[in-house]
Amino acid sequence: MGYSFSLLRIGDTGISGNLYTSGKERSTVVVWGVGAPRPPDYGNLVEAESILGYETDLFVPDYLGYARSDGKFTPMNCIRTFLRIYDSFTSGCIGRSGYSGERVKIMYGRLIFAGKSLGGSYVPLLPRFNKRISELGLFAPALDNKSSGSIAGEETNADFFDSMRYDGYHHIYRGILSKRWEEHLENKDGLSPMDNIAHLGDARIFLAHGRSDRCIHFSKSVSFYESLQRVFPDSTKRARLFLYPGDHGPSTTIPAIKDFMKWFGIKKRS
Repeated sequence: MGYSFSLLRIGDTGISGNLYTSGKERSTVVVWGVGAPRPPDYGNLVEAESILGYETDLFVPDYLGYARSDGKFTPMNCIRTFLRIYDSFTSGCIGRSGYSGERVKIMYGRLIFAGKSLGGSYVPLLPRFNKRISELGLFAPALDNKSSGSIAGEETNADFFDSMRYDGYHHIYRGILSKRWEEHLENKDGLSPMDNIAHLGDARIFLAHGRSDRCIHFSKSVSFYESLQRVFPDSTKRARLFLYPGDHGPSTTIPAIKDFMKWFGIKKRS
């Protein structure tokens, strides 16, 4: 199943990212927040083919402060990345390729925000800052960073920082070794999804996790979902937790995309 991608600079947002399309004009786009640490997307997102098997485009941004986007990498700038994309894509903007000089007109009527792992830390915060953002997909999300490593085999915050420091990732995540990030991963800045459930009253949420995930234990998603149900007893109409036998990678995300598309009513590509 064919698709193409272009690395584009989005208007005056300071954000660069890959826009994947199947060659047919779409009114819907999935904005995918990647996990960390990892190199920036260069058209190789594992989940892209599965997503583009449906009637949607896909945009994978570099967070502000990461890789090819401007600024410092901070938790709030991760959130601002999504907020700026929403404003630009719904009002209309130009995406520019610095390599080819290509200029692409971008405008969508429907944006669905999805985040995997670290990206899943920020997608559920978006309604707090913009209530118009209401369709959210969370794939093996990091929902309670302070508890990282509390279950045997899970990645700890120290593991995360060690990789950033010693594997050289701090060069592309500009500012990741700051005190601000230490406080964030200890849930001290008010930006933990577990502390912001009250803002999700109008959101429609798809939540997927693998039972064999050793990076982020699936019980963290179960706890988040149970908390959501306690705060909003009618949330079962608007939120759904799907558990899979897979791990932290494509063995979970690929089958989950099928359920994700069905949950949001996006048809298969003809």
